[in-house]
Amino acid sequence: MTGKKRIFLGLLSVLIILLTAGVLFLLYIVKSKSSVMYNLLMNSLILLFSIVAIFLIFGIIGFIYLVYSKSNNRTLNKILLTLIDVSYPVLQILGGILGIEKDKIQQSFTNINNFLVNSRHEKYMPEDLLILTPHCIQFNECKFKVTNDIDNCRRCGRCQVSDLVKLKEKYGVKVAIATGGTLARKAVKDIKPKAIIAIACERDLTSGILDVKKIPVYGIINMRPNGPCFNTKVNIDEVEKAIINFTNGG
Repeated sequence: MTGKKRIFLGLLSVLIILLTAGVLFLLYIVKSKSSVMYNLLMNSLILLFSIVAIFLIFGIIGFIYLVYSKSNNRTLNKILLTLIDVSYPVLQILGGILGIEKDKIQQSFTNINNFLVNSRHEKYMPEDLLILTPHCIQFNECKFKVTNDIDNCRRCGRCQVSDLVKLKEKYGVKVAIATGGTLARKAVKDIKPKAIIAIACERDLTSGILDVKKIPVYGIINMRPNGPCFNTKVNIDEVEKAIINFTNGG
């Protein structure tokens, strides 16, 4: 279990502790009050906090089980994906209170999502797989825009669009380059892929994974040697490995 995963799981543990403390505090209040309506409200909150805490505890246990057993439990996998989606907004707030950087929480979220997507061991035809990347991967002074058609790339080698074209030709997957979230969603809607390899910064990657509910998304965080949204790069070997894992070799 990598350190990135531990950040998210650690925040889940802190949330469980806070919920347990809340239950104990509410129980104390119930004992000290005699109003029937007041006690009914407190008991309802106790029940709610307890259910959420138990769900989170079983979620952590289930995740650890998948990590060490390496089993393909489809039902458990779906439950855990739902758990991280639902709990992410709360954990982001909690992480902010504890002084944890947003990027680290988002990296941890992506790391856990990728593990769960991989643990499903589902294979797809290459034409059903979409590689989705932002336009900032293209060299900013290039005159041949590839947002509408990646085959407009002249393969000069000044950016990694040419590498993505090579992967497209080698494995038969589809590649889309979007200028923003709206166009990215449009690309998914038009192409209708069964699985996605998404390349983006931590923030956009996390929001994209949360937006796409029914399609498995494997996230790859881009590299930004020149700053955000400008001549970004990606680990092509990681992209190719993800293609092989999704397609069983292409």
